Amino acid sequence: MTLTGFLLLGLIYYIGSSTSFTFGIGYFTLYRSVFSGLLTGLVLGDAMSGLLAGAVSNLLFIDFTSTGGSLKGDPCLAGILSALLMIKLNLMPAAAVAIAFPVSMLGLILWKYRLVFNKYFIDRLKKEIRHNSVSALKKYYVYLPQGMLLIVSVIFAAVSAWFIYASAYYLILKVPALAVVLNTTGLILLILSAASALLWFKNKYNIVIFAIAYLLSIYFHFDAYLVLIIILLLSAQKRETIKQEKYKASEIKGKDLIKSWTLWMNFTHSCYSYEMLQGPAFSFSMVPIMRKLYRGKKEERENGIVRHLDFFNTEPNVGTAIHGYIIQLEDKRKAGHHFSEAYISDTKKGLMGAVAGMGDFTTQTVIAPILILGMIYGVVRQELSFFILSAIMMAGSVVYLSLKGYFDGFYYGEEGVLRRVNLPMEIKFFRISHKIFVFLLGLVTGETIFRLVLMIGVNNVSGSSAGLIFLVVIFNYLIRKGIKPQVMIITIYILNLLFLPFV
Repeated sequence: MTLTGFLLLGLIYYIGSSTSFTFGIGYFTLYRSVFSGLLTGLVLGDAMSGLLAGAVSNLLFIDFTSTGGSLKGDPCLAGILSALLMIKLNLMPAAAVAIAFPVSMLGLILWKYRLVFNKYFIDRLKKEIRHNSVSALKKYYVYLPQGMLLIVSVIFAAVSAWFIYASAYYLILKVPALAVVLNTTGLILLILSAASALLWFKNKYNIVIFAIAYLLSIYFHFDAYLVLIIILLLSAQKRETIKQEKYKASEIKGKDLIKSWTLWMNFTHSCYSYEMLQGPAFSFSMVPIMRKLYRGKKEERENGIVRHLDFFNTEPNVGTAIHGYIIQLEDKRKAGHHFSEAYISDTKKGLMGAVAGMGDFTTQTVIAPILILGMIYGVVRQELSFFILSAIMMAGSVVYLSLKGYFDGFYYGEEGVLRRVNLPMEIKFFRISHKIFVFLLGLVTGETIFRLVLMIGVNNVSGSSAGLIFLVVIFNYLIRKGIKPQVMIITIYILNLLFLPFV
């Protein structure tokens, strides 16, 4: 590996972890292990191995959410390191994941850096925004924080990749049996991850549904497309159209909404901080709106942008109905309706909590994990068209939900926002999503374990894979009894290393 190669891996990490410049889909695609593994494979000249390593790694993060900043590791870094180790050291995917997973925790340091250090840029923004709002937002909300993130991300990921690569190379060269032990460790980690994910939705029959799907996958190997057809049929329910008459705008047109949406979706987390979270992004998204409403009136335009620079945080894709509604209120205010600035600000803040709750459930608990399971299934089954189709559905759903939210909120106001809040309750797919997730988790875990055991060269692949279901039951029971998964992870590593002399 050359210095250029490690720097390119650092660039992949920046692209995935930044989530800017991707119309909101980067968090659901490029940031996930399956995609960072694929990109790493492309850089290292073995895209298929990188994709497989990323897919196996992603199964450890299948219940990953960023809700409330509660992270269990860095899936982007895990995918990069897993692919690097599998390709360059010729490790099995499970062994590569066993090394990469604990190291991915270092990514949380960078996440905390962003939230803490970005306060400096926000402080500068608040001081200069009244002089030239657009210039200040571009400088202190986009260019400088993203430039800093680029430098730090590339150095951080490149150094991490070099250190892990060099250390693993040396240790495995000295102790070849370590690769075998790490492979077993990786398999058990996948089982533990599945057992933990079953508790994401509280249902006493989850373990039964999972076990049935797991065994069906191992012995019958479900056709991936049958699963996709079932999901599409369940999600094809059409909602009733909004009967309320559309708002007739005085100034704002559809193209203005799209310009605002483009800024919001590309820069929601460009300079994320504890103090204001998405507040500057909301202010930035109002730039084209205020320009249109107050053409030739610089003071009013600047004031409109500045007064939206306050605390704001919601689910960035489903929450766009709030943006549309606020733009409607701004349009009405310009047309002569007596809406005070305080009323608009209070309305914005009052809506963000309710929409955030439903939004996180919609995207991070339903859409993302189910479609990512589809991607993983396509990779381990070597049906790349299924992987591509699931990825397109993921990107398409995010873009559709976010853009439609802008238009629904603007044209239907409160009713448009209410439809967003009620989205999970009105569509049958969301009401049974926990059962779908558990069943798919069983299918994907079973298929992945089967393929990994097959790669090891075990004689009775089906029987050995099926027997691991008992570990799922044991881990699930221990977690429900209050044993923390972190404790079990450490125990798994220690016990496997203790067996090293006997390999």
